[in-house]
Amino acid sequence: MTPPPTTAPARGRNGRRGATPANFEHGFQRADDGLPPPPPRRPTGLPLVLMLALGLMTAAGVVQVRTRARVLELGADIAELTAEHGRLLDEKRRLEAERAYLRHPDYIEDVAAGRMQMVPATPDRLQAIRLRDESNQTGPKGHGG
Repeated sequence: MTPPPTTAPARGRNGRRGATPANFEHGFQRADDGLPPPPPRRPTGLPLVLMLALGLMTAAGVVQVRTRARVLELGADIAELTAEHGRLLDEKRRLEAERAYLRHPDYIEDVAAGRMQMVPATPDRLQAIRLRDESNQTGPKGHGG
């Protein structure tokens, strides 16, 4: 068997290797061979629509990121306020216990005797105070007469 004959690479119109030959073996020619260049194409709205879609998607992404950041920020605020609420409730319980201790009669008696050198009143030091009954007396305006 004989190997197929090797053919040299096709050369284009200007004689360089790799360029498209002027005539194809199948008999078709390129449409622009011998024709003037086509007029410039009018731009369609596709690039504008794509840029607009890209801008809208970017804006939606920015809004979503901002929303998530705000949610995280509010979550941190809630956690901080919850901790402060718990701390304030503990302080309230402590203050209520301290108030109950300070109002207890035994504590009041200890403070009165210790800090103020007060002693319990004896019956001989008690003095009764009586209010006058103003309804039976006549005053300077002449009531009752």
